[in-house]
Amino acid sequence: MALAPDKAPWYRRFRMLLGIYALGMLFGGREFLIARSGDQVDPGSNEWSRMAEVIAEINPADADTDFLLAMEALQEGDEARYIEYMETALGKGIKHNNFLLAEYAHHLIRIQAPFENIDVALNTWRENHQLSFEIVSLPLGQGPTSQQDYDAIRREMDAIDWIYEWELQEPAAESPQWVLLLQFEPAKEAVIRDVIEAISILGLPPEVRSRLRVRCTSWVDCQSQAR
Repeated sequence: MALAPDKAPWYRRFRMLLGIYALGMLFGGREFLIARSGDQVDPGSNEWSRMAEVIAEINPADADTDFLLAMEALQEGDEARYIEYMETALGKGIKHNNFLLAEYAHHLIRIQAPFENIDVALNTWRENHQLSFEIVSLPLGQGPTSQQDYDAIRREMDAIDWIYEWELQEPAAESPQWVLLLQFEPAKEAVIRDVIEAISILGLPPEVRSRLRVRCTSWVDCQSQAR
């Protein structure tokens, strides 16, 4: 026989509030640690795992729970389970979780998913968190080797109207490749193809860059054409 509401265990009667409180503690603590140390809290840590277990027990149907489980799956190298949890969370119409929306967009960029999938993820994130100062990071296979190269990228990137700001980050010990950092223009729709085409200008000889531009149908299928 089911327990009457007034006899139900306290943690069942208040499971939604507990779930919200636990998530607030988790992400609030994460932000506090990042602010103090500059380091990301490892989703694979014991603390993260224990919190995910508690929240999954208290509020198993919540989209935020799917996000925590997705991050654990990713840390364990189980990409299929990661995608499953993330898409389950997104399928529940989640909008408030900036970390989830940003992480999924970045993951699709990391695995070089189809442009259309990335655009959906980026714009879902942008539309629901227009005041977010999160930065999109795009690892580059090739970076500028001269001022001429940098100027060519600058001309192409400055022409993209949905980008608010951008910056090239040089290779370093913690990131041994060039990385393009950019922020959204809040009122504009993001189109990742624009960025791939802009940075692909480096594949053209310097003497033809003023006459030709790059058009891409995928991450690897790019062709030059007259401007």
